[in-house]
Amino acid sequence: MAIRWQIPTWSVVAIGLLMNIVSALMTNFYIEDEVQAANVLTQQQISNDKLIALTWQQVEAIDRKREYLLTLMVISEASNHHISSYLSQFVVNDIQSWLGESVVEITKPALPEIMDKLVNLQSSQRDKINQLYIENLSLIESQSDKSKNISMLKSLALFLQIIGLGLVLARDLSWRDYNK
Repeated sequence: MAIRWQIPTWSVVAIGLLMNIVSALMTNFYIEDEVQAANVLTQQQISNDKLIALTWQQVEAIDRKREYLLTLMVISEASNHHISSYLSQFVVNDIQSWLGESVVEITKPALPEIMDKLVNLQSSQRDKINQLYIENLSLIESQSDKSKNISMLKSLALFLQIIGLGLVLARDLSWRDYNK
């Protein structure tokens, strides 16, 4: 006579229910937290992209300021006239707002120093763009890792739900229950 080892049906159903509960908890807490963290990374990327665009516009504006100064000086020299005090003050105020430091006057001897300061400002803005771009690359990599992790967790949760459902249905499919 062979001894049959049987697992009580109620314990199979209980394990199935437990698997479904674990799957629901994984989805509700852990997976949702991972999705929110991935969304934060996406928002940071979007913010960095906007900041890159704005900073690049500033770099281009500084280029226009430099071109304007050079054009103003060339026209002034070609016509043998000095720049009017009103125009000079306007340009000085404009340049000061960009540099954040005082500019005494717009003259040919002062022009190289002003141009150097504008070039340095452009360089710092370009460095800022480069830093933001590198940060975005890092964020993209982190988001890719998070997406893989989320996909794996969703697959595991789905697997637990299917196996759990199968174990819950084991009660209905148990042959010995029908033989009684």
